[in-house]
Amino acid sequence: MLINCDLGECLTPNPDADVMPLIDMANIACGGHAGNDVSMVETIKLATKNRVRIGAHPSYADQLNFGRVSHDLNDDELFDLIYDQVSYFQELCTQNGARLEYIKPHGALYHDMTQKQSVLSVICNVIKAIDVNLSLIVQAGNEDYFNDIEKDMNAPFLHEVFADRGYNGTQMIARSKKGAVLTNANTIVEQYQKFLSEKSFKIDTICFHSDNMASVEGLKLLKNA
Repeated sequence: MLINCDLGECLTPNPDADVMPLIDMANIACGGHAGNDVSMVETIKLATKNRVRIGAHPSYADQLNFGRVSHDLNDDELFDLIYDQVSYFQELCTQNGARLEYIKPHGALYHDMTQKQSVLSVICNVIKAIDVNLSLIVQAGNEDYFNDIEKDMNAPFLHEVFADRGYNGTQMIARSKKGAVLTNANTIVEQYQKFLSEKSFKIDTICFHSDNMASVEGLKLLKNA
């Protein structure tokens, strides 16, 4: 099972160098919720060095709230916001001998994509405008919702669960509620292993958050197992 992680988020201390050798896919912040030219280039180079697949991690332009607050944008505004972040990030990849392979929206944009067909359609239009071969990471457990628009895309959707988030069935517990974030490394590893054996819904990749130190420790436990 592919492991993905949100990186390039300018965290202190910065976990990227420790995490990158432990994962398969790096979702690199491209300026919306975090990140700048320096961090993007450094993280692209780090991913390339470790032979990790590179993804753009766009967000609402809101570093103050780390991209976790929804913004009311019309379709054109939302298209421009995402297109500017992803296309610029793709340019940086090309300049540094790397290839952008997929998009994973961040925070509130990710959740809005899961709940609002219009937001999902805009993101798919961005993919069509930039590179139809780009994959899109979406939230697992919502196959009926994503199925119709996925058929219209040349690139597949990658269905994702989170090792370090609490769940009710197939749905994540909202961050505002108790149990939303798992903070014990062993518990995170146990949930990861549970997802590996999950057969009731489609899972292509499992996310560990680099801003959750228990998740970083969980990745290290898996590496040393």
